[in-house]
Amino acid sequence: MRQHTVSRSLSLPRMMGGAVRGLAIANGTITALLCYATYSGGVVTMGGFFLLGLCVHLFLRWLTTRDPWWNLVLNTYNHYGDVYKPLPWHGKFSPRFRRPYGFDSDLPC
Repeated sequence: MRQHTVSRSLSLPRMMGGAVRGLAIANGTITALLCYATYSGGVVTMGGFFLLGLCVHLFLRWLTTRDPWWNLVLNTYNHYGDVYKPLPWHGKFSPRFRRPYGFDSDLPC
């Protein structure tokens, strides 16, 4: 069996500027809209929103360098809802509608 090398860019999620692509586009769009809306307010206000968007992008880039799959893990976590059943035979003993281990369902907090 032959071994093949896979490019690192093919094994990582799609990124834009070092951040997850969808969130980078959303951040850039919101920043551009805020800068456009405050254009008549002066350079200081517009520059402040630009710096805020830049800081958010740098934060997203930092998150992506720490763990490239953080966005997919967060989406998986958000699909599982907290279900409260006051009856004793439901809740922690019911395997249905439980979050996976490590997502606060079985932690002793």
